[in-house]
Amino acid sequence: MKTIELAEAKRLVAEGATLPHAERMKLQQQRLRELVNYAKANSPYFAELYANIGDDFKLTDLPVTHKVTLMEHFNDWVTDRRLTRKMVEDYVDRDASEDQSKLLGDYTALHTSGSTGNPLLMVRDDHRNKIHAQLIGQRLFGSVDPEIFDFRKHKRASCIYLSNGASSYGALLRMRAANPGYEHHLLGVSVLDSISHIVDVLNDYQPETMAGYPSVMVPLAVEQKKGNLHINLKHLATSSEMLSEKNYYLLREAFGCPVANNYCMTEGGEIAMTHDCPHLHINDDWIIVEPVDKDGHVITDPNEWSEGILVTDLANFVQPVIRYYVGDVVRIRPSDCDCCQLPIMEIKGRSYDACTLGGQTFSMIGPDSEAEVWPGICRYQFVQTSENTMQVRATIEAGRDAAEVLDGFSRRLEEVFANQGCRNVSVTWSTEPFIPNKKGGKVPLLVKL
Repeated sequence: MKTIELAEAKRLVAEGATLPHAERMKLQQQRLRELVNYAKANSPYFAELYANIGDDFKLTDLPVTHKVTLMEHFNDWVTDRRLTRKMVEDYVDRDASEDQSKLLGDYTALHTSGSTGNPLLMVRDDHRNKIHAQLIGQRLFGSVDPEIFDFRKHKRASCIYLSNGASSYGALLRMRAANPGYEHHLLGVSVLDSISHIVDVLNDYQPETMAGYPSVMVPLAVEQKKGNLHINLKHLATSSEMLSEKNYYLLREAFGCPVANNYCMTEGGEIAMTHDCPHLHINDDWIIVEPVDKDGHVITDPNEWSEGILVTDLANFVQPVIRYYVGDVVRIRPSDCDCCQLPIMEIKGRSYDACTLGGQTFSMIGPDSEAEVWPGICRYQFVQTSENTMQVRATIEAGRDAAEVLDGFSRRLEEVFANQGCRNVSVTWSTEPFIPNKKGGKVPLLVKL
């Protein structure tokens, strides 16, 4: 296991933010070579994958990796040979509210969003956790008075996916464990709940800080401006999804407090974040982001939108994430901000619309999280056909029966909607082609007919 002293993690993160671009890129390449060499020496999967990769390699010489293949080779992917997929699955499925112990005494572990199917499992070591914690502390919250995060004095609400093994839920439980006697100052609110229910909960709880996904925070900002929600926040943090510049300022206006936005994912961690401005600045001294076109070629034009990205986390040595494909649509340009010189990333991916169905309004992140990990579903789209009906369109894995897969998923969605208070909602399915966006030809997650 790779470890690092806290003081050294603080120093490295502070130093990286001030380096000129050329020096930061030199440091990035040094860290990449260290990670690749470690992966080759300790991971049987990477030893085979990189068998023909010499010492004098370029980033683009390294093969692209994908979730499905990595999970199939999980036991050979991890570099600690004691770890197994079954061991990690059992660990993330434990009752984390009762058991905050570390995996094998050394690691934290979690999975991607979703409560069913086959989510991606991620193990994190001491080195990765301290570096990424410092990225949050120094770059995302660096200008915020740390006193506001003293949960013995201030209440926080987190509107997140409440599932064992989910990253944000794990963080909430760790914060509760770190503040014994004040657990009631840390509230978890399910993103699967309707917006009206969340409004009622928050009005009753009256948090002073709040965190959650933009797809939930933006509708709550609208409710705050309408006067239905009335909370007095001192700080608001969003993560994981796209937060447009327009909605960044909407949140600031509605809640009258600083807003921090963190573009992160379970696999790659804290990839890009705001620095007291609406722009996402890539932490490129620790995270490499390569925008790629539909053929997998790296895009260098800052005006061209990608078809996906390749992510490399230079901090995680126990389960290396190297050129890992994610289907987020981005473009990257040099910084023109006064706040810092880290490059700016604009993102179109992972933006969730609000949906009103069966008399309730909610974020589409819940249905999306369910579909992402449902066995047999490859790609999918939700088509709202009336006030009480939703159709799922999907492509199915080869060898799977489409009717069996989609019948089961449709029934699961009806349960999700029923739990959100949606009245008499019916979910159907189809294998018809997806409906593209008329403006750009992209396939939106939600279409309303």
